[in-house]
Amino acid sequence: MLLVSPDIQNATPAVYQLKSPKPNDTPICLFTDFDSKMNVSGIFNDTVISLKNTVVDMKTTSSKSNGVLFWSKTADVGCGGISDEISYHSSAGIPCDAKLIEKSFETDVNLNSQNLLVVAFRILFLKVAGFNLLMTLRLWSS
Repeated sequence: MLLVSPDIQNATPAVYQLKSPKPNDTPICLFTDFDSKMNVSGIFNDTVISLKNTVVDMKTTSSKSNGVLFWSKTADVGCGGISDEISYHSSAGIPCDAKLIEKSFETDVNLNSQNLLVVAFRILFLKVAGFNLLMTLRLWSS
C-alpha cells in the first residue's frame, strides 16, 4: 500500500462562501487547505450539514488540496457562524459572479477562422474525392 502525504508549505485553512443569485437561498461554504488528519466533521456546530472530505484538484494551478462543502440548516447563519475554529474572512467586496466572467470571456478570432478553414478544406476534399470516384466508375463502365 502506497501512502502519499503532501508537503504543503504555509497552508492555512480558508473558507469560501458560494452564494446563489436568489437572495433566499442558503449559502454553501467551501472549506479548503486543511490538514488531512484534521477531523473536519468535529469542528462544525450541530446546525451544519456537511459532505465527506474530498481532494480538490485545481487544474489551472496544478495543485491539490483538501476540501469539504458545508451549509447551515438555517438561512440566517453564514459561513462565519458555522465554526469557532475556522477563521472566516468575508470577500463581499470581491465579486465572483459567473455572469460577469462570461461577459469578459471572448473567443479567439484567429482560432475560429482556422477552424472554419479546416472545415472548408474537408468539404472540398470530400467533393474532389467523390468526383474522382464517380468519374473513375463512369470511365470503367464505358
